[in-house]
Amino acid sequence: MRALLLAGVALGLLAGPSLAQSGAPVPLFPQARPADPPPAAVPSTPAPDRPSPDPLAAPVTDGVGRSALPLDNPPADGAGGDAAANAPSPRAPSGMMVEELKAPDPDGVGTLRANEGGFPADLWAGTSRVEAEALLAGIPAGLSSPALRDGTRRLLLSVADLPAGEPAARSLAALRVEALTRIGNLAGADALLDMTNEPLKDEATATAWTELTWLAGDRDRACTRVSELLGRFNHTSWQKWQMVCQIAAGNTDMALLGTDILREQGDKDDIFFRLAEAAAAAQKTPVKGVTDPTPVQLALMLASGRLPPPDLKVGAVGPLAALARAEQIPLVQRVGFAERAALLGGMEATSLAAFYEQVEGGDAKAMTAAAARKATPLFRAQLVKALRAEPTPAAKAGLFKAGMVAASTSQQAGTYGRLLLEQTADFRLTVGFAVVAPLVARLALLQDDPKAAAPWITLARDDYNANKDEGAFARLWPLAAAYGLVREVEIDKTRWLRDLGGNAARDQADQVLLILSALERTPDPLPPFADGSPAGGKSKAATWLDAVALLGPEGVAGAAATDIAEIVANLNRAGLKDQARRLAVEAMASLLRPVG
Repeated sequence: MRALLLAGVALGLLAGPSLAQSGAPVPLFPQARPADPPPAAVPSTPAPDRPSPDPLAAPVTDGVGRSALPLDNPPADGAGGDAAANAPSPRAPSGMMVEELKAPDPDGVGTLRANEGGFPADLWAGTSRVEAEALLAGIPAGLSSPALRDGTRRLLLSVADLPAGEPAARSLAALRVEALTRIGNLAGADALLDMTNEPLKDEATATAWTELTWLAGDRDRACTRVSELLGRFNHTSWQKWQMVCQIAAGNTDMALLGTDILREQGDKDDIFFRLAEAAAAAQKTPVKGVTDPTPVQLALMLASGRLPPPDLKVGAVGPLAALARAEQIPLVQRVGFAERAALLGGMEATSLAAFYEQVEGGDAKAMTAAAARKATPLFRAQLVKALRAEPTPAAKAGLFKAGMVAASTSQQAGTYGRLLLEQTADFRLTVGFAVVAPLVARLALLQDDPKAAAPWITLARDDYNANKDEGAFARLWPLAAAYGLVREVEIDKTRWLRDLGGNAARDQADQVLLILSALERTPDPLPPFADGSPAGGKSKAATWLDAVALLGPEGVAGAAATDIAEIVANLNRAGLKDQARRLAVEAMASLLRPVG
């Protein structure tokens, strides 16, 4: 049977040169014969509010950009299209100009306006088109800082005026969708694609979207798109993705045929071919010798149900999410993958909680703040599971404290922190809960929820004024001051330094104050150019994306306080006060870790 299929394919390959010259893509697998066309008929006009059944189809027009919707006054019976075309144009009232309404440019569409959490529409003002394209293409993957990731998401989803200049080979919409996939925001990428399908005409963007969609667990939707994109692009990666989809669906014969064809075409991906042949032979033994797979190799590995190598090197959000969902992998390892995916923005709180709920419960009495200092993903999973199940608010408060000590600042500001914050709803604003008040307030501020933090800040300050807080308020007040909930002038700096640890903490205190002062002071204007002309400054988008590029995937963790202070001042100068504040809070919180 396989020989017959190959013979048929060989006959088809004889016509390859002529097909290639025609510009049409050569199908990898035998295509079904199209049905005979139905008799010609007058096409019906779709309702104005009904979307096209083909999400990639262009709007129905008359060929010159005008809408093909029916006219208000159609020509009388017997009057042809020529008569309508030769009819005089309606005359505008004297003194008025009439311009045709143009569809919005796909490069400027977005889901967020400035009053909805987005950047101002003039976010590119002062930046050329070429510079904007380079900035978008340079957004790094794997942003672990929730502040950087959220600000970047808001920028990429904002309705925007287009930067000045002629477009290059790639559209801004395509670059934005691709960047959203790099930071693990598939929902944002899909939201833009709901508004315009132009990005999927860009092969790099289509590839990034397909990889993340499949690896994040939406295999059916990814495979449906692969069938469409295979006819649009010529790279062999699309044929490989089709084979992954075939193996996942149990159609191993066609996938095996595909390996033979790709080899004959000169493809050298021997790892992929071996994985495909093993899948066709129903091998279930663990994979060996593939430590750094490409996304399509990893997808094939998982689609065939085989156990990946224990020394697998993965760091991108898509592969991490896929490994977390691979049931052939032991649960303890999957929880670790899930935590890392969540840290990079690739897993929502409900999904992370579902992984935590699957682990076997631990001894809640052993889940202390002291034990939390050396926490593992399994410890955090058991702790959150116990916290969610604990009915007594007082006992829940003890588990909450351990959960905060067990987490990094990035975890507290991200998905893990949202799970903890949900559990504080059972806490009471009484003296009995004053011991956790600084931690609840810290968590709420890191989650950018000052309203939730405010009453806990008051409770923590009362404990501080009564000299009962054991130095916890010293690690809270700078974060609260960033939101205007505490005034710096009210703080006794001598006592603050003592509560932080005395002279040994002086450098730490100086760094915190440097960042806080950069946030609070009015930024100085940029110095003029050498000829005396005023400096215009960078656009809002360029200022933000420069900060993202400087801090990189690690974010504020480990960055110098002087660099962070300069970034905060630049963001303030550009009018991005909210973004500056959240970044400053995350940076100061990293310097002011809670103690158990």
